[in-house]
Amino acid sequence: MKNNIKFYMVPASPWSFLSFERIEKISSSYNLEIDLIPVDIFKLFEMQEIKMVSKRPLAIQKNRLRELQRWKEYLNIEFNITPKFWPVNPLRSCKLIISASIFYPKEKLKVFNLAKKLSEAVWLSDLNIDDDNEVFNIAKEVIDIESVKDIYYDSKVDSVLQNNTSDAFKNDIFGVPTFLYKNQIFWGQDRIFFLEKEIKKSYE
Repeated sequence: MKNNIKFYMVPASPWSFLSFERIEKISSSYNLEIDLIPVDIFKLFEMQEIKMVSKRPLAIQKNRLRELQRWKEYLNIEFNITPKFWPVNPLRSCKLIISASIFYPKEKLKVFNLAKKLSEAVWLSDLNIDDDNEVFNIAKEVIDIESVKDIYYDSKVDSVLQNNTSDAFKNDIFGVPTFLYKNQIFWGQDRIFFLEKEIKKSYE
């Protein structure tokens, strides 16, 4: 039995944004499914006693921007490292991803494409994902939003988000993106290389 890749993420994370293309290629190359696990990142930071970006020392904040610029150039991609709507509360976008995964339980690629679109909305298109109408409009390109809306407003979606966050904490996950494969944790988009090395072992 093949092991899926669990992808703990939020669309508002620039590091999650930098992961989508490469993790999609790995999924395709090794015929592995991706289980998207949106989390309440602010709650997870609180549980792990980690400061939000805006509360970290100025030197760390400046270095973050330098690193984002370096990755933009290294990957040779479009990427606005200082978007109009950031920081932005990612909960609406996370709930929409969860709602889509409930409505499309066997179409993980469709849900992945939705998450990717929501991330691109922040980091390419300067759109506000902390707005229901905005995220619904973005989602129209990928899913049947009118059907998914009914789930989006259901309290069970909040429960799934809370459980995802609690499970992340229990699994020693402290930030996004984090990838879980065969119970091994790979934190950060710069660890995708190590993730692929581990996956390759299954094919040797």
